[in-house]
Amino acid sequence: MKMVVIADDFTGANDTGVQLAKKGAHTEVMLSAQQPPSRRADVLVINTESRALDAAAAAQAVQEALAPWRQKDLLIYKKIDSTFRGNIGAEIEAALLASGRDLALVAAAIPGAGRTTLHGECLVDQTPLAQTEYASDPRTPIVASRIQQIVAQQSRLPVTEIPLATVRGGALSAQLRRCRQQTPVIVVIDALTEGDLAVIAEAALALEAPPLLVGAAGLAAALPASACVAARQSLPVLTIAGSMSEATRRQVELALRNRRAQAVEADAAQLLRDEASVDLLAKQASALLADGRHCIVRTSRSMDDRRQVDALCQQFQCSRAELGERLSRRLGELTLAITERARIGGLFLTGGDTAIAVAQALGAQGYRIQQEAAPCIPCGCFINSDLDDLPVITKAGGFGSENALCDALSFIEEMYCDH
Repeated sequence: MKMVVIADDFTGANDTGVQLAKKGAHTEVMLSAQQPPSRRADVLVINTESRALDAAAAAQAVQEALAPWRQKDLLIYKKIDSTFRGNIGAEIEAALLASGRDLALVAAAIPGAGRTTLHGECLVDQTPLAQTEYASDPRTPIVASRIQQIVAQQSRLPVTEIPLATVRGGALSAQLRRCRQQTPVIVVIDALTEGDLAVIAEAALALEAPPLLVGAAGLAAALPASACVAARQSLPVLTIAGSMSEATRRQVELALRNRRAQAVEADAAQLLRDEASVDLLAKQASALLADGRHCIVRTSRSMDDRRQVDALCQQFQCSRAELGERLSRRLGELTLAITERARIGGLFLTGGDTAIAVAQALGAQGYRIQQEAAPCIPCGCFINSDLDDLPVITKAGGFGSENALCDALSFIEEMYCDH
């Protein structure tokens, strides 16, 4: 996670979030502060839906939203309306204190939409805010054009103004450091163009400790990709080889011979008999994955395993179909246990029963096909699963060339390189 954005309404959350998504950030808009982000999120946008609340309730909503996100290395962005509707002072103050920052930089301009800041005033198409239609907004009317005055309606924190000449004269960074002598403090900064916002963003990120950024879509668009996009780490692939087919065995053996992956041997009888074996196998697999190695969990090493099926059916007093269902279900439980312990870059599932059992264990509601990893071998992602949008490749047990597994591992590795 690189950045957390706190917005006071849903559309505002989206219009700011999209500026970050355009830079390549995995951006997720949460409808409530309680909703957990996925494991791959770079930017978490939380909608507090607090614009029309009273000031105290709005401040509390912001505090609760930021409570889990006080890490010093996170960039915190308080999204506000570009025409300053809502609980501006209360929410900025709450975000400043809840985030542990000592400096809030307010740059709400969106030059492309006619919203600018000059002499500390908000202008809409060069008209002072209080003289526009926003002054009579039915839910959150505006009573002033000067941002300092708007903030002071709901906050007693000091508000400093930085004029356009300072922004364009190369003295902004030094001025911001001087502002830190009086903390906590809110700083309103003039901006007429996207270039001005870029200067503000650069100066803010150059400070020794990150400030609270306060703005609309304009300032978000001015941030560099490095502020919101985490470095892409090539994560290892987990393969669940539940098929006893000769094709799958050959594919696994080639990957092991070529040192493309390492295997965790799952004895079918032990897996069916002892629930504790799931935990043991999950520990072994997660240890390999934690070292960055592709891991293959397999239930069959030789043709002899196929000949043992009848004996297993007799031992567990079930039909072949029931045996397959029980083993697949246990492999699904094992996959879930592994993914809860280790970060993975993708899944390769071979065997139809295995694939559906894993999907069910991960809570998937479907499979979204996105591309083809090899002829007739799809790559997609599980819909609404615990794996979010990680690549999942599925393959029928008896299908594919000897290189199918190696090719699938390379395919997922290349997906990370493309990012």
